Amino acid sequence: MADLMTLPEAAVVLGADVVTLVHIIDVGDTVPTPPVPTDFEDIVFAPDDIERFRVELRRRRFEDFKIEYSDVYTEDTGPGARHLEFGPGWRDILCEFCDGLREFQNAGSRTRLRWGKEKFGAMRLFYDCSDEIATYIAERKGIAYGKSLRTCQECGELARLRFGHSICLTLCDRHKHLVGELDPERDGIILDVDAWSRQQREGEPG
Repeated sequence: MADLMTLPEAAVVLGADVVTLVHIIDVGDTVPTPPVPTDFEDIVFAPDDIERFRVELRRRRFEDFKIEYSDVYTEDTGPGARHLEFGPGWRDILCEFCDGLREFQNAGSRTRLRWGKEKFGAMRLFYDCSDEIATYIAERKGIAYGKSLRTCQECGELARLRFGHSICLTLCDRHKHLVGELDPERDGIILDVDAWSRQQREGEPG
């Protein structure tokens, strides 16, 4: 057992932060070989676990995507830089959006994806493009947004927005535990926070 590595030690070796490793373990698809204790501070890794977690981190950092779509994706840099800040289950949606950018770019229009994030369980994409194609790119961004609300951001399976008491995420049945205890007043009722917010505003007296 002397070869076992603590959670902070594994984080250093993997070049990741502890919070990210804990999240991966909480998801449940990639876990250390030794049984996972109730207290995450007591998690340990066997030597063979490191490579499996390295592969998972690469997937979550979209490393292969960045190489494949380097012609239409320019990573944000500098102070306050943002990245692709959502789960790997949305990779196909991301690729479909960037395939569209590639079509416009091949036709001579300027367009680049800069960064993206998850907010209220949906994919938000940020990009630069020529004015003449702005409407078309916005339409494809809307399609990606809609698909993300039906796709588990962890695994890519069919999903819906899950409302916990302090967080909401679009997850399948297998990963719904990530939002904690479900809020019965909102879970299964609000399936698109943006649409719900618009309805609430429209219902307000003028």
